[in-house]
Amino acid sequence: MLGHELRNPLSAISSAASLIGLPGVNADSVSHAKKIIQRQSRHLGRIVDDLLDLSRAMSGKILLNRLPLDLSALLRTTLETFRATGRLDDYHVAVDIAPCWVNGDATRLEQVISNLLDNALKYTPPGGRIELLSDVDDGEVTISVHDSGVGISAELLPQVFDVFVQGASTLDRAQGGLGIGLSLVRRLVELHGGNVYAESDGPGEGSTFTLHLPCIEHVTEPKAIPMDTSEQPKPAVLLVEDNDDGREMMAMMLGCYGYPVQHAADGFQGLAKAAADRPDIALVDIGLPGIDGYEVARRMRANPETHHIRLIALTGYGLADDQRRVMDAGFDMHLVKPVDVEQLLRAIDQCLARAPATMRS
Repeated sequence: MLGHELRNPLSAISSAASLIGLPGVNADSVSHAKKIIQRQSRHLGRIVDDLLDLSRAMSGKILLNRLPLDLSALLRTTLETFRATGRLDDYHVAVDIAPCWVNGDATRLEQVISNLLDNALKYTPPGGRIELLSDVDDGEVTISVHDSGVGISAELLPQVFDVFVQGASTLDRAQGGLGIGLSLVRRLVELHGGNVYAESDGPGEGSTFTLHLPCIEHVTEPKAIPMDTSEQPKPAVLLVEDNDDGREMMAMMLGCYGYPVQHAADGFQGLAKAAADRPDIALVDIGLPGIDGYEVARRMRANPETHHIRLIALTGYGLADDQRRVMDAGFDMHLVKPVDVEQLLRAIDQCLARAPATMRS
């Protein structure tokens, strides 16, 4: 099942990349192929994230970053993301959201709602109805995602939150997916002190997924600090990355946004480039040949010529322990691959706006 789910998007990416290189291919076809590569890459990323997140959740390694959170705003934002990508265009969508605040991890709760909406879209034919509803009663918020899709049989209903339950259903196999999204939903909701359950009147009758979370008192949100959009010279960037393709693509991407970029393929080259060129910020992979990214950061902080350089760890290591090791080594920020361009540019702006790790109290 895993091989099937990974090879399908890989096949689409490979075919689209080959099409771009064919002689005589027109601009519309190239544009369409690029969209396929982007879409299927995101799909691959979601599969990897689901596998890793479920493994962490089941082994107790997910640490929530719980803060006062406007849940109604999160629900609307999540829904708008689905609208913006056109995924709701073929459906009748009803929304009724009550104001509510919770003590929660915004990223993980958005993941919960996204997985429930994904599930509704997956099993509802175009033209169907999807509802996102929330209500508050007696200190608890109830969130429901209802669809008019294929429904759930009485035999399958008690198992929908089990890992890989989709293997028992030919329909699920046809629809694709690993059957772990709902398992992750249940674990994340439980970590927030809530519960989730599914209801359906049977095949062809649609389904409803309902979760309950404890509420907190309304919290006044601080005013957001506006981003600096003035036309100023871009900071110089050093990119230390041993994957040739990844390094080249990220350097080209940053270059398109006006950033002067130097790059190095290993830790020792990165240290030499940093000392020679004195960049404003360095993006450093952790798994480098020679010396790893942790040692690169420690040596840059110890060198008076490079200690001022802002450091962002750009890595595939994403556990809470990995983040602690990154910060202990002297980095200013920790980003987990893959990172989209907007996230990267925002991180660079935020990192340059704060003092280096060794200067922070």
